[in-house]
Amino acid sequence: MQPELPVNPTSISKKLVHNVYFSLVLRTVLFLIAGLIFTGILALQGSEQPFHDAEKWWPFQVIAANLFTYFIIKGFLKKEGLSYKSLFQSPKDKNRKTVREYVILFLAAIIGGAVPLYLFSYLLLGAIPPPDTHFQALPVGYAVIALILFPLSNALVETPTYIGYALPRLQKVTGRMYTPILIAGFFLALQHIFLPIVLEADYMLWRLFSFIPLAIILGIFYTKTKRLRPIVIIHFIIDLQLVSQMFMNSI
Repeated sequence: MQPELPVNPTSISKKLVHNVYFSLVLRTVLFLIAGLIFTGILALQGSEQPFHDAEKWWPFQVIAANLFTYFIIKGFLKKEGLSYKSLFQSPKDKNRKTVREYVILFLAAIIGGAVPLYLFSYLLLGAIPPPDTHFQALPVGYAVIALILFPLSNALVETPTYIGYALPRLQKVTGRMYTPILIAGFFLALQHIFLPIVLEADYMLWRLFSFIPLAIILGIFYTKTKRLRPIVIIHFIIDLQLVSQMFMNSI
């Protein structure tokens, strides 16, 4: 018998449903706002290409968005009588099963994350490998901050928002199991179109389509296991690998 979703069933009322849908668009809006702030600052400093020069600051777009997202989702959960920690609660499993889940999820994440990244880069941008916008060098001090705070904050906020918070509540609200996986997965992928802000349709579509398969995989895994911690840990490892390449280019 599968465990109950970490949602207080009495708390899913009409007046709280909007919180669930708001959580789906929240980070996309925050990424856009943060990116525009960095662009504006650079423009005021005299940059001739402020959007281009702002691209390398994408880790700080994420860190800022994570901070605001954490407090907003924490507030939503408080209204349901739940804590942020409740998102990470899971049934006790035997170690053997847990290790198997980590291995399966890690392999699925590598395939579901890497293959679409290169495939859609070829189909939409006509180039392999993909653009290196995420590997541009930062001043070393800022690169160190990004190396520490980006993977940690993102792992603890991004997938908990879409997979731990929004997905099970969408399933409760709609009474469906798999349609909400597609909805949550789409919005998880959508946020990446502004990370960084590159005002080119092909680039933005590449960012969107590249993340949809992985987002759906994560949603299915969570629905089947009701375990968020493996997703968070694998997410941390992948993000650490990403920002480490940027860090190496900065030193």
